[in-house]
Amino acid sequence: LLPLISQAQSELDYEDDINPYVLGDSINLAVPLFIDFFKSNNEHPAANIQLALIYEGRYQNANPIADYESAIKNAERAKFFFSRARNLITEKEVRKNAWYYPNFTSEFKRNGKPDVEFDSVKMVFEKGYVEADSFGILVPAIHRNFLKMVEQYDLASKTFVRINGDYNSLKDIYLLHNAELDKRFDILVSSYDSTLYYYDQYIEAARKYEKFDPQQKLTFKDINTYRLDGLVIQTDFFVNTVSLWDYKTWVEEQRKVLHTDIAQLRTEIVEIEQKLNKTYRLLENWNFKDTLNIKKIDRREIYKIRKYDLNSTVANLFEYKEDKIDLAYEQKNLQLNDTSAEFSLELKLYSLNKIFQRAVRLKEELKKYNDELLLSNLNKNEDFYNKYYNGIEGLKNYFVQEENWVNNSLKNVSSTLKTEIANEFNKPFTREPLKFKKLNLVWQQPETGNDSLSSNSVAIHFSEMNFEELEYLAGSFKDSEGVAKAFYVGVSGSEVVWYNNVSSKLSQTYQQIGDINLTAGGELCIMLHERNLDSLNFTNRILKIDEKGIVKNEINFETQDKPLKITSLRSSNKLLAIFQGDGLGDAIWPKKATIALYHPDSSTYESKEININGQFVGVFQTSAGITIAAISEDNKQIYFTQLNTDLSIKKEKSYKFNEALNLKLAYQVSEENLNLISLPKENGHLIITDNLDVRFSDTGLTAEEI
Repeated sequence: LLPLISQAQSELDYEDDINPYVLGDSINLAVPLFIDFFKSNNEHPAANIQLALIYEGRYQNANPIADYESAIKNAERAKFFFSRARNLITEKEVRKNAWYYPNFTSEFKRNGKPDVEFDSVKMVFEKGYVEADSFGILVPAIHRNFLKMVEQYDLASKTFVRINGDYNSLKDIYLLHNAELDKRFDILVSSYDSTLYYYDQYIEAARKYEKFDPQQKLTFKDINTYRLDGLVIQTDFFVNTVSLWDYKTWVEEQRKVLHTDIAQLRTEIVEIEQKLNKTYRLLENWNFKDTLNIKKIDRREIYKIRKYDLNSTVANLFEYKEDKIDLAYEQKNLQLNDTSAEFSLELKLYSLNKIFQRAVRLKEELKKYNDELLLSNLNKNEDFYNKYYNGIEGLKNYFVQEENWVNNSLKNVSSTLKTEIANEFNKPFTREPLKFKKLNLVWQQPETGNDSLSSNSVAIHFSEMNFEELEYLAGSFKDSEGVAKAFYVGVSGSEVVWYNNVSSKLSQTYQQIGDINLTAGGELCIMLHERNLDSLNFTNRILKIDEKGIVKNEINFETQDKPLKITSLRSSNKLLAIFQGDGLGDAIWPKKATIALYHPDSSTYESKEININGQFVGVFQTSAGITIAAISEDNKQIYFTQLNTDLSIKKEKSYKFNEALNLKLAYQVSEENLNLISLPKENGHLIITDNLDVRFSDTGLTAEEI
């Protein structure tokens, strides 16, 4: 129908073509007809008021927020056409053309003509004009405040989301808080407050327009879990209950923590730093006469720092400095006691080992702290670093310098350990000769020959003191035919109580003592190698000798290896004997050794040949097992073989050196301080643990295992 009509716009007739649409629900379909009709009949009274009613219905049925633009336009149009209707519709017009106003009455005459009064029509266009005018005045404020409310909450939520993106946790917020973040807090609070302000303005504006009853009510949610709560992509403000995150309270809570706990924490960090620095200066200047009171860091303070930063560089720094003070104190304390007559070698080695272990742990801690330094966000305490360490780079340099300090401490204490052990090893050989009848008993190193001795002198090579302070001595001499023989002596103080030569099992024999040791009861055990000069016959024996010098037991060992070491087992009454090297003097570099376990009162033993990979250097006993050290032929490779008590191999490790070592001495200070020493060279000190790890080396040691 419409296309046909639009083609004949000039022929439109209001009564025939438009007025039928006024009755019923199809009036909106007549809008195009009204528009065409108005091109030539804009003064038509009924057309103006009917169009006004159409536009009135449109703006009144529209949502003034969601449909704001079209609603305002329709209200303006309604106001315009109601205004024209006011000027065009008269009482005469209504009486004359009552057919044009069927929607202004509910009564009709018999002929179907509407029974309409002018006042009814007038009331409609007067009221319609006022309401359309009121809509145009009041609704813009409603719309404007609503949009401001949405805009401000959107700003608040986006600000909070960006904070979440830049700070992984509340702890990061606390420790990285600065002026820039504080401005973002201000924006978050301001936009949140503005959201509530414009909501109130929106509701107040809506109340002024009676026909609009906004249903939106605000509810508020607490942000309890950071990075979970408060994250908003889009909020629907058209629902009846609008739920908002309470950003303002969240900011207030964080600022409260910042102004109390974090402010106090930063103050305490400075106080700890100053206290540690003061303590270290006092320790450096301590002259042993004054009382030195070293105050420890309250562990709660460290806990508090780590509470906000688990891998805190500041906490690491303080723990390192405190451990450094402990190490420096032990070093100073050793200097104080070193001159004391009551400070025995055992106590000194104990103190040195304590210092050594502290230095090792400090070195390990420092490595860990340096590794964490690369992963830490150092901006968390930037002001502190700027004040005390010349910034972040200065802090990094401090840790580098401390590595040198710790390495020097390790070097110094290990050097002292080596010196003390070497002095103890050499101490017997500086003693005055003993006299027994016409004999001079002279101290000599075991590897030293007897050629320099006079005919009435013998060489002491070994010494052991039992619980009753009876000292057992053993050594060798040359008989009238120049053949080496062995002897053993009992000494009390400086007096020789008894003297015995070792009896021979073979005729014309060469005798050599491999080692001596004590039984659990304090009796002497001697490892003896004896060889016939005219044949290949030889024997290996271990003699047990009581406190009166009497041989109480003798065990023959069926092995071609030479006796090297005898040691008492800590876990039993048995002794461990180690044999290696061809008893006939074969020059092949040995790699295997015979390990024997025996009881000093028994005639039997159990033994096993074990590949220890090189020439025997020393043996250690720890709770981890029996550890045997051996060295390669070029003296550049050290091998460790750890045995169980049944002599089965438990563990093996080996290390390589960049220079040849002539390892001569094995000495155990503690479970984690097993010393191998090269004498008399400056370099050549290796300290391993019971787990066969290298704790220290003053040589070019390759850390990798071979």
